[in-house]
Amino acid sequence: MKHYKEWYSDGRCRTASLERMVPDLYSYYSVLYVGARTDRMDYGDEFRKGPTKIDVLEIFKPNVIYLKSLDWINEVHHGDVRSCSIDKDYDIVFWWHGPEHIKEEELANTLTWLEEKAKVAVVLGCPWGKSPQGHLHNNPNEEHVSHYDYQIFEDLGYKVECIGEKDVVGSNITSVKFVK
Repeated sequence: MKHYKEWYSDGRCRTASLERMVPDLYSYYSVLYVGARTDRMDYGDEFRKGPTKIDVLEIFKPNVIYLKSLDWINEVHHGDVRSCSIDKDYDIVFWWHGPEHIKEEELANTLTWLEEKAKVAVVLGCPWGKSPQGHLHNNPNEEHVSHYDYQIFEDLGYKVECIGEKDVVGSNITSVKFVK
């Protein structure tokens, strides 16, 4: 694990972490983006500037309806990352600030499924440690139900960088697993 203590609330350090870990992230042809809200799709603009066809997997129906209205998203799958079925594979599976929304005991199986969908890599982001959050925008799936430390991702074979300090809101874990 690499640790970068300095961080900024505007996301610059998270972006730098992604660039260090997957320098060609935005050059791949297909991405499954797991979880997206109507008001936030981190790195969506970066993906759409390249050659990428973006599919989204989203659990909350109002978000699905909105996302289907965006002409730059290829396909929107309505489902739960823990139990859905998608019949295609993607170069990159990108689950940015999502693992904290499922129970820790569900993480390994969920990541195994995501790794099976990825041809190149699975890229994850989540808060480092405790970062309380309840329901947002009438969406119960926005609640943080788990608080992760970097070891769980390393134990699952991921390369990890941490930004900030554990249990400080705004700190981040970036994890990448190259699957092939």
